Amino acid sequence: QKASPDVLRRTGTAFASLGVLNAPLFQALAGAWLETWAAGGEVPKMALLAEVARSFSSQRMRHELFFDRLAAHLATNGAKAATPAEALSILHSHASLRLGTELGDDLWGELEAQASSEGLANMGVGPLSDLCYVLVLSRRADTRQEELCEMLEVLVGPVLGAKEEFWASGAGYALHNRMLLLRSVTRYLYKESYRALPDKVVHAFRKVHRMELPRKIAKPTVSFTRKLSEVLRKMKVGHIVNAESGPFVFDLVERDRKIVYECLHFDRFYAGTVDKVETMCLQERVVKAMGYRVIQVPHWQWNKIKHRRQRSEYLRMSRYYAIKDSRELSPRDEVPEDVALNAFDYMGEYFFKKEQPASSWSWFQPRYDAKRRLPATTAS
Repeated sequence: QKASPDVLRRTGTAFASLGVLNAPLFQALAGAWLETWAAGGEVPKMALLAEVARSFSSQRMRHELFFDRLAAHLATNGAKAATPAEALSILHSHASLRLGTELGDDLWGELEAQASSEGLANMGVGPLSDLCYVLVLSRRADTRQEELCEMLEVLVGPVLGAKEEFWASGAGYALHNRMLLLRSVTRYLYKESYRALPDKVVHAFRKVHRMELPRKIAKPTVSFTRKLSEVLRKMKVGHIVNAESGPFVFDLVERDRKIVYECLHFDRFYAGTVDKVETMCLQERVVKAMGYRVIQVPHWQWNKIKHRRQRSEYLRMSRYYAIKDSRELSPRDEVPEDVALNAFDYMGEYFFKKEQPASSWSWFQPRYDAKRRLPATTAS
């Protein structure tokens, strides 16, 4: 007996709420959804479609057939068939999965107009901050910075008037993190727009940045990060594990150089692909704009290197190229806007012979075969 659409929705929402990543299950759910939808039965309600799309977004599952069918359904019935909350949820799902281009500019504009149909001042602080986040995440704010600044002017009113009890709640934690992210994006990616912001917006950003909320319970360090930290300790490279900076939590940050290490585990890629999730891409853009060099260590390379000395050579080479690579630097005759973000702080730094790789690809290769270390089994 086939499951009903409501059972499929509740199953997907339950796994998404628990944070359980199960790509085969959601592939099966998507297939059952499309089969039920194509059977000529009752057309699913927009609230149900928005909830299912949000569960796929939390699972990093870019099921093209399902989202193409959703886009065709929206194009046929129009964006006004969804409520403002549902339209905003659909936009959030497409932005998180990097599927905004699949909707098209016209349909995206209709959904955005429907999400803000009640007016920016009447949307509420939660939905309005979510709309700003969606514009930033989808990179549409790159060409619409003036509209983003207008939304921020409306948003800072409730932020400045919020009481201390609000920031201790779940909604307060979410808004605090969202405001820190918007501050970092406007300050480092949209510098000209940040300088032109009204004083009340800057004051609200400063208030949120200096706010001291109760610290969350630290999550245990994953094995990937722990092993990479151990290799850096053997190399005598001072670093901080799980360093918090504004809305971001960096896996590893060096103490003496502006270098960030990203341990790219499988949960930082879309399911079944090697494409980084959009949230990590946004973090990388902001970190590079802050003047840091980013060393990315993907899990498929790290797991392939079994020997400790080989991993040490891999990190030493990656660190050397991150500091000496000049492709992302500004021209040498260009005057830096901010001395603290000068890209030439470490270009003339001396490298000890032990730290400098001998060749462009000089991994250590062990001379023995690990299988020969085990005693050979005798035939009985």
